[in-house]
Amino acid sequence: MINAKRTTAGFLAGCLICAVTPGASEVSRVSDLSVLADGQGRYRLTMKFSGLPASSCHLREEDGLEALILELSPAESSLKPKYDFAETPVGPVTVSSLSATGGAKGIRVKIPLRGASVKGWGITGEGMEVLFTAKPRTPAPGSAYQMGVGDRLDISVFGQDDLKATLEVLADGTVSFPLIGVMPVAGRTLAEVRAAVETRMKEFLVDPQVSLDIKDYQSQPVNVVGEVEKPGTYYLKGPTTLMDIMAQAGWMTKDAGSEIIITRHEAGSGTDGGTRQIPISKDDLLQGGTQYNPRLQSGDVITVGATQYFYIRGEVVKPGQYKLEDRPTLMKAVSIAEGLTPYARKKGIEIIRTVSGSQTKLVFDLKSIEERKASDVPLLPGDVIIVPRRLF
Repeated sequence: MINAKRTTAGFLAGCLICAVTPGASEVSRVSDLSVLADGQGRYRLTMKFSGLPASSCHLREEDGLEALILELSPAESSLKPKYDFAETPVGPVTVSSLSATGGAKGIRVKIPLRGASVKGWGITGEGMEVLFTAKPRTPAPGSAYQMGVGDRLDISVFGQDDLKATLEVLADGTVSFPLIGVMPVAGRTLAEVRAAVETRMKEFLVDPQVSLDIKDYQSQPVNVVGEVEKPGTYYLKGPTTLMDIMAQAGWMTKDAGSEIIITRHEAGSGTDGGTRQIPISKDDLLQGGTQYNPRLQSGDVITVGATQYFYIRGEVVKPGQYKLEDRPTLMKAVSIAEGLTPYARKKGIEIIRTVSGSQTKLVFDLKSIEERKASDVPLLPGDVIIVPRRLF
């Protein structure tokens, strides 16, 4: 294990951090270079190589910018000449050949530090690792995901391969971490738990650098049913909107209706019901805006119904079957059918309605509705409107 505190002190004392001398003169092969972020201002650069070449790390001022220089010899490289690691405080990283003492060939990796500082470095079973820190980004308000039962976490500690593990949040909301034991995590954010784990590990390790990530989100399900390409259960991964989940479900099928219903359990309603429905028009959702693209909550059920129809017959210009969209009324249905014919009788218009297998006939006076002497009537799926003919 490399002592991170002593390594950092070595940086401050002089440019040469450390050097490792190989036990054999075999030529190593450098095969991969990557930078990973943990979302909390830490970055781990990993350079994979075979064998154990002589290796060193230096801090230098080059072109007015502080850079970390990694040198390996004897070594051959299959790395690219240049790497750009977007959204990290290092780079662009350049790779060049190195002529070492005795004619041995090696490689030189230059890593400009754009606001990063080096925390430590070490040789692992796969190669070399360098740990950087940078000022963490401030998350958007309400954006932090709170862990829950069933979530699975990946933990690793810099320089401590035996502490790497995948752990699950148990039914009591706790996780049994290596070295430090059981800790409650349900309802806490990843940053909060990581900080608590590091604090506990300081009782056993010098300046532990913990990486903690959520491997599987399993604690906050939502269900998507009906006319979507991939109905099923999906899991919230932080702030998730209706549009996000609809995209995961493959969007609507060709038979989908015009409305999406979110069924949500009200807070404090217990097990006796207490649900409410939130209707969202497909057209409104596509137009964007938070009003029609709400953030989902754990337990929500998103229902996309099939296209529904009403039917209009008799004395209208275009009788037939029409989609039941935008909650039409009797007057709107007549308008959709392009109005009445000259022979239509407004009094005595019938709506044949089937509810729970029982058929009912409702009779309305369209003239009274037009004159606002009577209320217009909203249509239901399957309604059949019959406009009678006048008797002369």
